[in-house]
Amino acid sequence: MRVGVLGGTFDPIHLGHLAAAQAAIECAELDRVVLVPAGSPPHRRPAVADAAQRLEMVRLAIADDGSLEVSDVETRRGGPSFTSDTLRELKRQRPGDELFLVLGWDAARMFGTWHEPEEVRRLASVVVVSRPNSGSPDEGSLRAAGLDPAQTILCVRPTPDISGSALRRAIARGEPINELPEAVERYIATNRLYSS
Repeated sequence: MRVGVLGGTFDPIHLGHLAAAQAAIECAELDRVVLVPAGSPPHRRPAVADAAQRLEMVRLAIADDGSLEVSDVETRRGGPSFTSDTLRELKRQRPGDELFLVLGWDAARMFGTWHEPEEVRRLASVVVVSRPNSGSPDEGSLRAAGLDPAQTILCVRPTPDISGSALRRAIARGEPINELPEAVERYIATNRLYSS
C-alpha cells in the first residue's frame, strides 16, 4: 500500500489538516494517510492539550473517513518527536508499505535543518502540499530546503488557511468556530479545552 504520514501537534486538529491529507491522497495516489500527533515536537512549543486529548480529537475527526487513520507512535515514545524515528517505527510496523511523508511547504522549507534529513528521505518519499500565503516551491527552492526534486511530489491544491494558535485564541474568547469537525468542536466544549 501507498501510505502517507502526516504529523503535527493537532492542537486541535482542524479542517486544514484534513484538506492537506485529502490533497496528498489525490496527488500522490495514496491508499491512506496516517495522522501522527506529535509527542514532544522539537521545533515548536509544547501542545496545550495533552497527548490523550489530541489523539482523541484526531480519532473523532477521522471517524467517518476510511482513508485516514491515527497512530500513537509519537505520543507513546518518550523524548523529542523526530520524524526519522517515527518513520523507522512505522516501517517496522508496516514492512510491505511504501511511505510518503506529507508536509506543508511552510514545514518543508525547513527540512534541511531537521534531525537526520537524509534518513527521512531514505525511509519515505516526500509530498509537499502548497499552503495558503507560502507560495509554491520550484526545483531550486526544493533543493535549497534539502529536498530532492526527483523524489518529491508537489501537490499544488487550495487548502484552507487555518492557524491552530488563532483557533485556540478564538475558542478561549468564546467566538464561533467554523474550522473544526463537529465532533472535535463538541469534544473541546465538553472538556473545556483552550478556555482561558
